[in-house]
Amino acid sequence: MTQTDMLSSDQEDLRLLRESARILFERAGGSGRSRKLRDAGGGWDAAMIRELAEAGVFGVTVPEENGGLGMGLAAGGVIAEEVGRVIAPEPVVVTVGLSLGLLRRLCPDHEKVGQIVGGETVLAVAWQERGPNGGPAEASCRYADGKLTGGKAWVVGADGADGFLVLAEGDSGPVLVLADVKANMLSIEKKTQADGSVMGELSFSETPAEQLAEGPAVQDALNEAVNDATALAAAELVGLSDRAFEITLDYIKTREQFDKPIGSFQVIQHRAVDLHVMREVAQAGVREVLAQMDHETDPKTRARLASRAKARAVSAAKKITRDAIQLHGAVGYTDEFDIGLYLNRALVLSAWLGDDAYHRRVWFDAREEEGAA
Repeated sequence: MTQTDMLSSDQEDLRLLRESARILFERAGGSGRSRKLRDAGGGWDAAMIRELAEAGVFGVTVPEENGGLGMGLAAGGVIAEEVGRVIAPEPVVVTVGLSLGLLRRLCPDHEKVGQIVGGETVLAVAWQERGPNGGPAEASCRYADGKLTGGKAWVVGADGADGFLVLAEGDSGPVLVLADVKANMLSIEKKTQADGSVMGELSFSETPAEQLAEGPAVQDALNEAVNDATALAAAELVGLSDRAFEITLDYIKTREQFDKPIGSFQVIQHRAVDLHVMREVAQAGVREVLAQMDHETDPKTRARLASRAKARAVSAAKKITRDAIQLHGAVGYTDEFDIGLYLNRALVLSAWLGDDAYHRRVWFDAREEEGAA
């Protein structure tokens, strides 16, 4: 088989994966399902987690020898885009990028890998901490004698998780431990975000936990998993932007003013074209990054690529969703119209793991460091 044939085969696999994921989400109810879950108090659908697992969604980046599909980050990006199109509340990117990103690098043979891939359990990753001023702080959560003490902040997917992968400091450096959601002396404070999703603030007080890995490899694996999740979040924003633009385009074709569709006005057409170009550029850029990250082994290069993708995707998503609200006019500000759901999700997802300003700074700093070397 020639290289061209291999590339064509890979593209066909991704196309089929995209079709399967889109059909699955549309059959489940699309964005309407997300609205219902939000109105019911947030969270996600456990039955949907199982359906996604049966479709192989959670195993796309996990090697075949560990029970996954071994399709790589590009396939994960395809799934993330479809998640974004229907603003699905299920923690797909968190699971594929962070949870499995850590486990497949540190302990690929652990039973939890197979359970997550199979949809039997959902684990959230607790790795950030809040300082006295409310911002991020150095790790102070401790693990000793099989128990955790301290706290973790901004835990995405905490509501509904069966347990937590916690990054803590042990006697010999960083450790990755597993704490059950029902463990003694574990408290969870839920904080609702703009899109109705929930972040968790965890507090441990001599909480029993199982050590999974320790040493410098833990921090290295975390950095790589965060890079994966950042790039996948960019893909989710691309899918979100794509659908928000489609909704807006349909609206301006049917909304009439002065007995004409507003889409026939030149100024509206120009704005629509600008948004279309921004969407296409972001989509191409993010997909290219995901493909490159699959073959790149240097951590610094992967981090720079992830920042490039997130910066591009955030800028596009914020511009497209905000303009979409304006193009809908007064009704765009009402909760009855779905476009508001896409704006709120874009705001939350843009801030997670760093916004466009943050990632541009990371990218430029990395380029300057590279030039100085």
